[in-house]
Amino acid sequence: MDIQQLKNFLILSNILNFRQAAEQINIVQPALSRQIQLLEKEVGVLLLNRNKRTVTLTAAGIFFQKEVTRILQDLSKTIVLTAQLHNGEAGEVKVTHASSAMNTVVPSFLVKVKHKWPNLKTIVQETSNYHQIEMLLTRKTDIGVAPNIILPAEANSKILYKENFVLILPSNHPLSKKRLTDLSILKNETFILPQLSTGIGYVETILQICQSFGFIPRVAHESAHSMAVVRLVEAGLGISIEPISSVRDVNMNIKLIELKNIPQKAEMKLFWLREREEELSRFIAMF
Repeated sequence: MDIQQLKNFLILSNILNFRQAAEQINIVQPALSRQIQLLEKEVGVLLLNRNKRTVTLTAAGIFFQKEVTRILQDLSKTIVLTAQLHNGEAGEVKVTHASSAMNTVVPSFLVKVKHKWPNLKTIVQETSNYHQIEMLLTRKTDIGVAPNIILPAEANSKILYKENFVLILPSNHPLSKKRLTDLSILKNETFILPQLSTGIGYVETILQICQSFGFIPRVAHESAHSMAVVRLVEAGLGISIEPISSVRDVNMNIKLIELKNIPQKAEMKLFWLREREEELSRFIAMF
C-alpha cells in the first residue's frame, strides 16, 4: 500500500459512493475499485460491504478509517516538523555553560532563540569544563560556553569576550582594607577553587596567576560552581579568584578586588564539534 491508496480509502469511507469518490479523486471508478481490493488483500480483511445500491464500512473498516486518519495526520505533522528542524524552527538545542556565562552571554542567546524560533526548545545546563567536553564529544550537548577551557582537536571555538579576574575575600579579612599590588601576600591563604581535573584550562589559568607571584595556592575546598565558591568565602573558609562576571550583582558579605594589572584574563569561549559547524552555524552566529 502507499499513501495515496490510504488517502483514497479515506475519501471513499467518508462518501461511501465509488462513483462520487472516483470523481473527487479524479480517477476512473474501476481504478478506485481495484485500489480498494488490493488494499483489502494486503490488510487481510474486508473493509467495505458493497452491493449494487449501498457501500458501508465493516467493523474492521471503521477501525482502519480511524487509524489511517490518525496516521496521515501524524505524517503531515512530521513532514512539517522535519522542515522546521531543518530550518532551525523547531526541535531542541542543548547548551552547557559555566557559572559566569549565565551572568553574561547565555540569557541573551536564549532570548534571541525564543524570538526567532518560538517552537524551539532550549535545554541549558551548568557544569564543569571537564563535563562540558565529555558531553560535547558524546553529543549530549550541542554548544558549550566556558572560560579558558582547553579543547580537544574535535572541537572548534571562538572567544566571546575577555574580562578581568577578581580576588574574593571575606568582608572581615585582614587584607580586605588594603590595596593589593603584590599577590605573593596570598601564599599562606587557604583557597577555594574548582578541581584541577574538572576545571580543565580554567584552573590552570588561576594557577598561573599564583605561580607568577611565586607560590602555589593551598586548596582546602573545591567546587565548580561560582555561587558555592562565594558562599564558602563568605563563611570564612577561604579565598578565591573568579571571573568578574561570576560575582556581578552579588550582594554578600565579601570583598572583591579586581585584578586589572595581571596579564591573565578570563576568556569566555563558545565551542562546538567541528563536524557539526554547518549544522549549528545559525546558533553560533547568535552569540
